[in-house]
Amino acid sequence: MRSVLAQSYRNLELIVCDDASGDDSVAIARAIAARDDRVRVLPQPQNAGPAAARNSAIEVARGEWIAIVDSDDLIHPSRLARLWHLAMARDADLVADDMVCFGSVSAPRTILQPLQPAMPFRLDAAQFLLSNSGDARVPGYGYLKPMISRRVLDARRYDPSLRIGEDFALVMRLLHDGARYIVTPDPLYAYRRHDGSISHRMTVKYMEAILTAHRAMPPMRDAPGRLAAQRVQQHLSTALRYERLVAAIKSRHFGRALRGMLDPAMIGCLGESLADRHRRRRPQKPQEHRERSGELPDLPPVEGRWPRPPADDAAHLAAMAAVSDFALPETAPDWAIWLRKLA
Repeated sequence: MRSVLAQSYRNLELIVCDDASGDDSVAIARAIAARDDRVRVLPQPQNAGPAAARNSAIEVARGEWIAIVDSDDLIHPSRLARLWHLAMARDADLVADDMVCFGSVSAPRTILQPLQPAMPFRLDAAQFLLSNSGDARVPGYGYLKPMISRRVLDARRYDPSLRIGEDFALVMRLLHDGARYIVTPDPLYAYRRHDGSISHRMTVKYMEAILTAHRAMPPMRDAPGRLAAQRVQQHLSTALRYERLVAAIKSRHFGRALRGMLDPAMIGCLGESLADRHRRRRPQKPQEHRERSGELPDLPPVEGRWPRPPADDAAHLAAMAAVSDFALPETAPDWAIWLRKLA
């Protein structure tokens, strides 16, 4: 809440939709609302998941743009201002920046790191859909948190049947219908990954819902889009078979598990899962900070080009902040200092 209310763009409202939490979140939010009339607290009578909570907030929102910030994430003070100016300059319906991942689950990284962009670019429906195909070379665009025009959102809402992937499904529908999506490499959204993150607890039920949502998507209009849809269908079907295998192993249904193991694709999935678990459990060792003070550039103009793609620098700073105490020089740009303080 503090990171939203500290935005340089002041003409905003912060709707805190509490999804029937069991702690003192509502009391904390109401205490902040008592000091800032831009805040409204929207407690939900029962837990219904992130999609339903987002929909409840959208119904009462009065702004021309909608931006989602999850409860354990942080945003840079100039984030909303830069996104708004970029949207105006590029006539965009959706605008997003890079997301810097940090926390205890795995080595920090950024979502756009595989792409290494240095300036804003347009993201089309086929490219976005491919990010759900399991191809590690394609950034996970569905994780990005776009600012969405109320005009293009219209009556569309998040799918409440999805507990995971609800953001992807909504943006995919918008792009399919022709929305213009501009993404900037600015590393100004910090996504906290930790052991309790729901996005890391896939189940058969969640996977079935994601696959159902994909199958319900209208046909893609062009050849690249249709090819992307086929690849995603194949990937999600494989992922569902894997989740069913894991469920059989956990519940000690060994006959069912053995039948699942006869699928060659499942051997590869199990190997990848074990390797990922090993990486997560391996303690991160503090490393010597590389002096980059003279190299770290300031944020360029909203439509400008970075001297070099900022993703590697942002991921490095988040990684260092997670494992060691280090100081940046006073001449370091404010986005780098902000990332340094994440931990």
